[in-house]
Order: sequence, then structure tokens, then C-alpha cells
Amino acid sequence: MQKRILVVDDEPLILKSIEKALSKIGYEVRTAENREEFLKELESGRFSLLIFDLHMPDITRDEIVETSKKYNPEIKFMVVSGSEESAGFHFIRKPFRIDDLRQSVRDLLND
Repeated sequence: MQKRILVVDDEPLILKSIEKALSKIGYEVRTAENREEFLKELESGRFSLLIFDLHMPDITRDEIVETSKKYNPEIKFMVVSGSEESAGFHFIRKPFRIDDLRQSVRDLLND
């Protein structure tokens, strides 16, 4: 079964880049640009991985993590941020190389 990834970021270019990069290597990728889209996507089914930006205008890191775990306690998380690392989460700094992103996702999902 194809692994599903949800990407949450308020930058459309980042969403499109990640979606394209990960779809090309076989993942089903869904995106959310805000809190409303994030909640709608979570209701659409289980995700193996959630990739998110730390700095969203309408939702906090804690809300993203807690809400995601309610839908799927086994979900894994990856933070993509241009500013700061987030303790306890796999982290990739913006800007990132597509190959580095792909390898990090494969490693995190044991693919």
C-alpha cells in the first residue's frame, strides 16, 4: 500500500515543491496551506508522515502534533523550517535540496 504524506506549510511554492518531489518517488502527497485545510485532510484518512512548517499563522506546532496523533497515534513528524530546529522532531532547514528531502523521508519511513 502506498504511504500517505501530509504537508502543512503556508508557502504555496514549498507545498508544490515537496508534493512534486515526493510524488515522483511513489508517495501519495496531500497538502494544506492553513488550519482549515489541515483538519479537512486529516479527516480524509490516515497518514504515515506529516511534514510541517513551525511558523504557521493560524495553527501552532502543538495543535498540529496533538490533533494528528488523535487521528493516528503512530504518525511520524518532520519539521521544515528556515529559522529554528525543533527538539524531538526530524528536521530539515529551508532552503533544502530535493535529494536531501527525499532521503530524509525514506529514512524516516524506513523505505
